Amino acid sequence: MKKKLITLACLAAAVVVLLGVYAGAKKNNEQRQDEQTDTLAQQAEPKYSVVTYKPEEIKSVNISTSDDITFLVKDEGIVIDNADMTLLKSELVSLMFNALINVRSDNLVGEFDDPAEKERYVPQGGAVVHYITADEEAELFIGNETPDKNYYYVNKQGSNEIYTVDKATCERIMQKVTDLADLTLDKLDPNALTMLEVTQKGREDLKVSFDKENKISAESRDKNGLATLVMHSPIENLLVYPYNIESGLLYDYDKFKLDKMVELGDEKYADYGLDDPTMTIAMADTENSVTLRVGKKTEDGGSYYVTPYGNKGVYTMSENALAPFFDYDIINFIQKFIALHYRYTLSDIEIKSVYGDYTVEFKEEDGKTLTEENGNYKDKRQEYINGKAVDSDAFTAYYELLVGLTFDALKEYEPTGEPQAEICYHLLDGSEDKVVFYNYDETFFAAVKGGGELKMLINKQQVKQAVDKAKELLG
Repeated sequence: MKKKLITLACLAAAVVVLLGVYAGAKKNNEQRQDEQTDTLAQQAEPKYSVVTYKPEEIKSVNISTSDDITFLVKDEGIVIDNADMTLLKSELVSLMFNALINVRSDNLVGEFDDPAEKERYVPQGGAVVHYITADEEAELFIGNETPDKNYYYVNKQGSNEIYTVDKATCERIMQKVTDLADLTLDKLDPNALTMLEVTQKGREDLKVSFDKENKISAESRDKNGLATLVMHSPIENLLVYPYNIESGLLYDYDKFKLDKMVELGDEKYADYGLDDPTMTIAMADTENSVTLRVGKKTEDGGSYYVTPYGNKGVYTMSENALAPFFDYDIINFIQKFIALHYRYTLSDIEIKSVYGDYTVEFKEEDGKTLTEENGNYKDKRQEYINGKAVDSDAFTAYYELLVGLTFDALKEYEPTGEPQAEICYHLLDGSEDKVVFYNYDETFFAAVKGGGELKMLINKQQVKQAVDKAKELLG
């Protein structure tokens, strides 16, 4: 028993010793880490303060480069004289101002009494920063790059000392106003567009929008639950789904951004082709909108000069970003139905053609009515063709054929001769949707809706089948 107690006592003593050693080692390690941190902080802090001011000490700072920028410190903050601050990014303005008033160096090249010797490092004609405070005026001269291209030589007015200052700081100091531009455009959701318009020289306007009053849009929304858009130009009343616009036109929307600012004002719009734009793009979703005027190509041919609506600046945007708007084909994002109407929206359909004339009517009678409950329609109206009631089940297939007429292509075409067919859909709200068919060639009709140059090419057999089926239902 005594031996066991002695053993336990020895173990306890060993543990105490080990804990003491651990605590001492930990304390020493923490001291070394603190010393290393202090050393790193001292190493990170440049040795020499070439120019140091507090913002509140400054009245103005002018940097004479190719621009000639003057910063003013006002009650409302730091501003650039004669610049529209709404076009500039405040963070970039602050970074440049802070670089101007805190110029530090790790390396004193030397003191040079001989002006010619100083001139080798900081020749006249370089960038000059002019400081005005309540107590003094001072100047900082930025000279040549160092041979390794990592630094610039600098010299403060009244001093013979030449320092090197890192390239990043000096290039921030020597920025142009256009380098401080805010290049952000309102962000849109391509899959939630409510409006898209593209106006382009030498081409019909593209106009698509969500209009809750438009019957075609309302029908699709009520039936399918989709926020359907409607095309107004170059062809009227065609269905357009937002996701089709995204895949057919806005597939590269992430590239749709400003690359750089070229001019801060609109005085030179004509030089960039923005007084008479090549193209104008307008888009909106439920939250934001963007309108962009597109001018000439840049000299290198890789971009276009652009300006957003309400913004007087001139910017560039890449050719790749704008190519989908120059080269779009509406066939890639429209629904190819000639006139898609749900029957509960119609009172009658008139068909006049070289194959025969027919009138399709929907009439309420003997309990066969059109009812609506919570947006759900039940259309039990009796169907008539040329005044004769027809079998409802047989009529369903015919109606799907009649409203399912689709076109194969879009072509610019000026119709000649007499119309070969005309289908007019009369809606219950009193409006109508008319499609007129002209000969295009042996296979196709050119279908016309509205007054645009583009015509829908539809196979003649589709129209003939719609007429033949009416004949069949009449027996």
